[in-house]
Amino acid sequence: MADVSIKKISPKLGGERGTRNPRGPSSSHDLVEQMEFLYVELTKVEHVPQTCIPIVDITLGNYNSSTRDLPVRPNWEWNQVFAFDKSKADVLSFSLKDGYTNTEIGKRSFKLPADIPSRVPPDARIAATNYDMQNTGMKLVMSIWFGTQADEVYSTAWFSDTCGVSASCVKNTRPNIYLAPMLCYLRVTIVSGHDLISHDGRRPPSAFVEVQVGEQKLKTGISTGSNPSWNQDLIFVASEPSIREKTSKILPILNNPDPYRFCHCDIKLPDNPQPAGDTRRFASKLIVKLATDQTYHVFDECSQYCSDYRPFAKGLWPGVLGKLEVGILGATGLTPMKNSQFQRHAYTVAKYGNKWARTRTVVNNASPKWNEQCSWDIYEKCTVFTIGLYDNHQLVVNSGLDDVPIGKVRIPLSKLDWNKIYTGSFPILVLGKEGLKKTGEIQLAIRCAIPPPAWLFFSPSYFLATSPFRWMLPKSHYKAPLGLLQYEDLRSKAVEVICFNLNKTVPKLRNEVVKDMLKPRSKRFSMRRTIANFERLCRFFMWLYGPYAWLDANLVSTTDVGRKAVTFGVCFLLVVGHRFFLWLLVDWWLYAYIGGVYILYRVYKLRTVAFNMIMNRSNPATPLVLVDLKLSKLDSPNLDILDEEFDSMPSSESDVYVLRMRYDRMRKMGEKIMLLVGDFASQCERLQASWRLCTDHIVVVICLVFLGYGVLRLLQSETEYVFKSVLLLFISYWLKFPWHRYGLPSATKNYIRRFSSHEDLIIT
Repeated sequence: MADVSIKKISPKLGGERGTRNPRGPSSSHDLVEQMEFLYVELTKVEHVPQTCIPIVDITLGNYNSSTRDLPVRPNWEWNQVFAFDKSKADVLSFSLKDGYTNTEIGKRSFKLPADIPSRVPPDARIAATNYDMQNTGMKLVMSIWFGTQADEVYSTAWFSDTCGVSASCVKNTRPNIYLAPMLCYLRVTIVSGHDLISHDGRRPPSAFVEVQVGEQKLKTGISTGSNPSWNQDLIFVASEPSIREKTSKILPILNNPDPYRFCHCDIKLPDNPQPAGDTRRFASKLIVKLATDQTYHVFDECSQYCSDYRPFAKGLWPGVLGKLEVGILGATGLTPMKNSQFQRHAYTVAKYGNKWARTRTVVNNASPKWNEQCSWDIYEKCTVFTIGLYDNHQLVVNSGLDDVPIGKVRIPLSKLDWNKIYTGSFPILVLGKEGLKKTGEIQLAIRCAIPPPAWLFFSPSYFLATSPFRWMLPKSHYKAPLGLLQYEDLRSKAVEVICFNLNKTVPKLRNEVVKDMLKPRSKRFSMRRTIANFERLCRFFMWLYGPYAWLDANLVSTTDVGRKAVTFGVCFLLVVGHRFFLWLLVDWWLYAYIGGVYILYRVYKLRTVAFNMIMNRSNPATPLVLVDLKLSKLDSPNLDILDEEFDSMPSSESDVYVLRMRYDRMRKMGEKIMLLVGDFASQCERLQASWRLCTDHIVVVICLVFLGYGVLRLLQSETEYVFKSVLLLFISYWLKFPWHRYGLPSATKNYIRRFSSHEDLIIT
């Protein structure tokens, strides 16, 4: 059985800055370990004879880099930076060769680290220097320095481990940041047609309208008559930079025995030009309305793994809650490819919101080290961060191979505390017919950072204080919701649009990588997941039954007479002296005393935490649990159940047609039952989580105090008037008068919706 626990690691983050001061200001590289490189920037060669083609070979230990494959600019300029691991050797050698004869012309060597300076940003760049080559009059213009991954040239350097990669493919190994465009819905409303004529003119036409936006095509239903009416909305997905450039192609087609197109119209958005100088005496007309729905959030991920809920319109964006900072340290134990003598050429892709981050490719290494840090703005805490590992197959020109996914890790931000650093080695798990397979581990350092509050016990910002009660989705999703099947169809179109846009970047983020990162949860029928969802329901009902079982075991079924006598005495005092207790509970001085005791308790806890931070130089975060093998029913997996789970639809296991048809029908029905039970279990677990938060959440405690005070005040008044008032209010709310019809979820529903469930613990 694979080890799925998150292993604890103790990296030296940013020279110990991040570990010593987890609540202090963050820097751009305080969540990664410092890596030292030897940077060599070759600028050009001077005084080159006309009969010579200069080539520079750089040697450091067993690593050798050359300018042989680099494009040569005028005056023999390269302007290329080479990066070597500092600990590889003690001597750096430069050899100048003639490209015609491949003979060595001159040579120059440097001792490490005596002859080479060090530089760390924001120090100024090392100026290029002319170095005379031995036994020749040529001079090599270059600069050499020791630096880290914080250097500006890190993203464009040619690393020593990629010396075997051709110059045209080195760009595929470099780190990069990609910004996917914001998406919006383009709504095309086909209203009606006027004066349509069939091709033979003998019968009324039956026509439908086909609309094409880019590569997306949709069509309306069929309407009969010369003046057909459709009133049908066709919704497309458009990206941010091309909304004004998209062309909507509208094709009314007659549905005759041989359907044919009888007119065509191109509409460029957002303009709808009218034909100028049209002198035709007769023309068929089509009434169309075009609009961009910028108040919706376009889903490119499934709802369980969503990392962003913002709409297209920037004026509707919520305030920034904080920063998500992720340090990608490295990976260990990556399994090699099948039938290959090489290790993985691994790189990672991290996604949150519309920002994608890609690390550099470490060639032929089963335990690569990246130590690269990225940051994202957090607009909603109830989101998921996704990072995937991939094997780079673009190291050869025209390889024709796709990058192979190694695995993904998803981390819900709702499980992370603010301003705490989570470091660990996260397992990379892949589930298949053969069972659960561990393909390696990825080492990460994660922090959700917010500025410190100005006052104790207060939130740092208004947006952070109100975020649990805010709507998760924009208002349009509640006022004018789309269908579930329509959402799924539009999500697949959004993935294609994002692939198209990211494929135009240099270097491009390949389609197979984007589709794998945006891959939704599997909806196939699984007996394993059905049993897991049923067990989640059983756990919830056992939690409800827990207080009754405790009372039955400790008060009802016990034979201890003293315990029963004490319980009876307490109940008697509450019934006889209820007025005194009610008066005591509504007294404000009692709550003042309770508040003072609570503040003293919080100050004591903060003092204890500060003492531990000073003594141990750390504030350990709560261990993360991302998967549960027992709940996923993978602690002792049944391979036959897994084979059924990953079987195709229709089934390929049986040769009997009738049995296969019944088997597929059962699986399709079981899929609906599985999703229904899973959603119900998630809602029940959120209710359970809300009860657990009542013990330590100050907002919930304050709400309960005010609610209890109001109820006690009502109980002190006349019972008849209280009963009538409550009854009238209930009837008024039940009848749904106009002042009660709001149409949006209440603050309580929004708050409970953000509670975590155990759904993300189930491996899919």
